[in-house]
Amino acid sequence: MIFDESHAPKHTFVEQAEVSDKEIIVDTLTRAFWDDPMYGWLAQHDEYYGARFRRIFDIYWENFALPFEQIWTTEDRLGAALWSPPNCWKLGLVEELLFLPDWIAVTGLKNLYSRWRAIEKVQAKHPHIPHWYLMAVGVAPEAQGQGYCSKLLKPVLDICDRTKTPAYLENSNAQNTRMYERFGFKVTEELDIAQGVKLWLMWREPR
Repeated sequence: MIFDESHAPKHTFVEQAEVSDKEIIVDTLTRAFWDDPMYGWLAQHDEYYGARFRRIFDIYWENFALPFEQIWTTEDRLGAALWSPPNCWKLGLVEELLFLPDWIAVTGLKNLYSRWRAIEKVQAKHPHIPHWYLMAVGVAPEAQGQGYCSKLLKPVLDICDRTKTPAYLENSNAQNTRMYERFGFKVTEELDIAQGVKLWLMWREPR
């Protein structure tokens, strides 16, 4: 997904998602990230690819964002930002093992090891200073370029600034780097994941 925030924001408000919003928001994120290099690499390309890809955002919703009530969405549900509060992003060994069935559903059994190793590589780079972690922010293709992203990020970035807490994200699309920089994020490292797949690790100090 490539963000274009050059247009004036559409008149829409942002609110916290409800449990009943799961299907529509997972659908929005699936469509938003459909061409994303990292997610496309994680999900095994077979006749179940669509379901495997969608499962990624099911996992995010159920295990990382919903428990902390940090899923922000637009009133039309065409955009969403999933955050994990400080000290809540990391899983213990037992929790990681419990995730195996989910990850197999995404990667397929034959790709599990290589994808698991890649995730471990990314997690090893994750800062341990308390911070808000932006797992994903996505806007449906038909709503991109209308200022949704800035509205979706604002609630938690305001919290970051008010509490003097940093924020962190992993960007898998080079063309989005400049957009994130406008919100105060800076690239700290470029991480090669696989051929044609790279992550830009980005950190934001509170303003």
